[in-house]
Amino acid sequence: MRIEDAMKQGKRNRWDHRGLVILGCLLIYALFLLVHMGDENRGEEGIAILGFHNVVRDEEKQTYDRYNMWVDSASAFEEKIRYLYEEGYVCWSLEELYEWWMGEREKPDKVVVLTFDDGYYASAALIAPILEKYGYCGSTFVIGSMLEEEHTWDGSQLQFLNKADMEDQRIMRYYSHTYRLHDKKNGQYAIDLADHAQLQADFDRQKGVSDCSYVAYPYGYYNDEMISVLKENHVKLAFGYHENRKATRYDDPYQLPRFSIHAYTGMDSFRAMLESGGYISRSNDCQATVFLWERRKCL
Repeated sequence: MRIEDAMKQGKRNRWDHRGLVILGCLLIYALFLLVHMGDENRGEEGIAILGFHNVVRDEEKQTYDRYNMWVDSASAFEEKIRYLYEEGYVCWSLEELYEWWMGEREKPDKVVVLTFDDGYYASAALIAPILEKYGYCGSTFVIGSMLEEEHTWDGSQLQFLNKADMEDQRIMRYYSHTYRLHDKKNGQYAIDLADHAQLQADFDRQKGVSDCSYVAYPYGYYNDEMISVLKENHVKLAFGYHENRKATRYDDPYQLPRFSIHAYTGMDSFRAMLESGGYISRSNDCQATVFLWERRKCL
């Protein structure tokens, strides 16, 4: 081969190599875009499930519960609800959330789910009227063993619902926060100290108090045994707490995340929660496929 031909062949080989490198870079970039577009789309599917606790009148907050983060003032709570309304958020019930998770309902651009833990009297006396004012609904998770007898409002006391309070479910609906498992002994969760039979017995007692189609775990804590009992009793959805991210259809229906909303949650933080995207880690993709398949089998 002449020197000139060898040099030309070498140049062609170098260009072929560069072409492969460029093609490889383009493929990697395309894959990068595909992956991140997938994340963005998944994030758009997320729904903010907001978890509140107790609410009292403003003067009672200042007098009796100034430093209690789990007790919000009526005005601060209404400010958050008013913001949702003015920003055009739709409020879903847990039934509507379940229909969405099952693939039977499409999500509006802006939607939230409002939940309230423990079953305080405020759910009926203060919170429901505020929600009704804005055309919203809510779901309260009731600790069955804490139900009271007849009562009148007393903001100086920690008050829980009674049976009569739960009869009107036009605005607020009532579900399970377990009967007597919202407790710790020597630093251990009551759920961990109960065996399968005891967990089932607690579930059965709660059925005499509230609808048990939906359950919020005490303290947001759960274990495999507890989940097993809920599955055996055909619970539709169960909720954690403090996960502080949006729920997606890729989430396990017995481990749905909620945002923790309390008296120290300012409006900037509240807005940030609503505007955050749902997050699904790569490690959950295989689980997501299983959950979606199981959901389809139930249709």
